[in-house]
Amino acid sequence: MKQLKAVVLSNEQVLSYPGAEYFLMRLEAPEIAQESKPGQFLMLKCSNDTILRRPISVHAVTNSGEAHLLYAVQNGFDLENTARGKGTRWLSGLTKGSELDVIGPLGNGFKIEPSAKSILLVAGGIGIAPLKFLAEKAISMNINVILLSGARTGIRLLPENMFPARATTVLATDDGSRGKKAAVIDLIPEYLERVDQVLACGTEDMFKALSHRMESWPVTKPVQVSLEVRMGCGVGACYACSVITRQGKQRVCQEGPVFNIRDIIWQEVRI
Repeated sequence: MKQLKAVVLSNEQVLSYPGAEYFLMRLEAPEIAQESKPGQFLMLKCSNDTILRRPISVHAVTNSGEAHLLYAVQNGFDLENTARGKGTRWLSGLTKGSELDVIGPLGNGFKIEPSAKSILLVAGGIGIAPLKFLAEKAISMNINVILLSGARTGIRLLPENMFPARATTVLATDDGSRGKKAAVIDLIPEYLERVDQVLACGTEDMFKALSHRMESWPVTKPVQVSLEVRMGCGVGACYACSVITRQGKQRVCQEGPVFNIRDIIWQEVRI
């Protein structure tokens, strides 16, 4: 973990729908690119009038020393009268050459089992953010990757060219406007026989539903999930992001954000 200045190489809107916009930021950050592992995140300082830093997952890294961040900006409300969304809205205004105060990489990321030959990635909405990095890492290890990416409707899914090129990508939408008409977690059982483990990122509701439906799966596979939560310090000091697990209270920013789904006491989770 280091605090450093990263330089913005580009910061472009890649998706927009009523309620949110997605931006892809490319940072010149060689140390972060070298040290980051899939599932880890950065804490970004967003202007002088936002007290808390914002946690953003590492979306991808390059051999040339770039770190890429995919983040969502909420819209449709008065930013002058609420703190909600101010940090990421400020981030979206950064231009090429801007300096960004960054702490990271932080947290425990995804763990690919040494024996794994094929893995299934499951993304709900902006949950795709850390999974591209994971997919590219697995592919570099000659592991087969199947990626399921879902959203309520087609306009909430990333453009095709933003998915990992060598992964088998399957899209799902609740309304059937793009890909298969299904909730993304409903597609998981048909791929279980082909994969060694499941790794997912999405909402609390998605994980609670997944935890329940796993009871009826035809085969048992290990499942890791990356939690998206509000954080205070991001370095384990404030305990604001704690969740209850079978090992007791654990901090998402330190022991997580990636957990075994069976370790979390979902009835006690209030993200």
